[in-house]
Amino acid sequence: MTPKSLFNLILKVFGLFFLREIVYLIPQLVSIILSYTETNDLAWKQFNIEENISIIITVFAILFYAFIIYQLLFNTNKIIDILKLDQEYYQKEFSFNLSNSQILTISLIVIGAIILLNEIPNFLTHIFSLVIEKKYTHNITSFNFSYLVSSGIKIIIALLIIGERKRIIEFIQKKQAKK
Repeated sequence: MTPKSLFNLILKVFGLFFLREIVYLIPQLVSIILSYTETNDLAWKQFNIEENISIIITVFAILFYAFIIYQLLFNTNKIIDILKLDQEYYQKEFSFNLSNSQILTISLIVIGAIILLNEIPNFLTHIFSLVIEKKYTHNITSFNFSYLVSSGIKIIIALLIIGERKRIIEFIQKKQAKK
């Protein structure tokens, strides 16, 4: 493995960790939109910027992370060349017993596991809150399902990352090979 291929792999792993941040932001955006539609807020229908700044900031953050992820996964050679990361190394090759796809597989499994470990307790807490609220209020109040839906979406996305890791890696490697 050359220094350039090592830095290429490291940048791709960083890109996958940024993917984890998008996994956290998309359900947040969905929960904000659900909370606006549940309250039937007139400001939502008119979309006043001051009152809906949380949606604008979340969308901007998702777009920013998507740009960073795209650059780190598919334009790693350009980043390495611009930052001159592979220069001034006396050793021309490193020896590893793991291939690039194995390291990317490990990183996807770790990312999915981190998301699951963070979200399963949150999901169970929201279910417990729902049960307690239904029991003690006798359906007088309405429960805000946006947090429960948000946690459920994050769990599903984490399971998809773990389950579809081969397809994700193939997509990353095919896209990189075209450039």
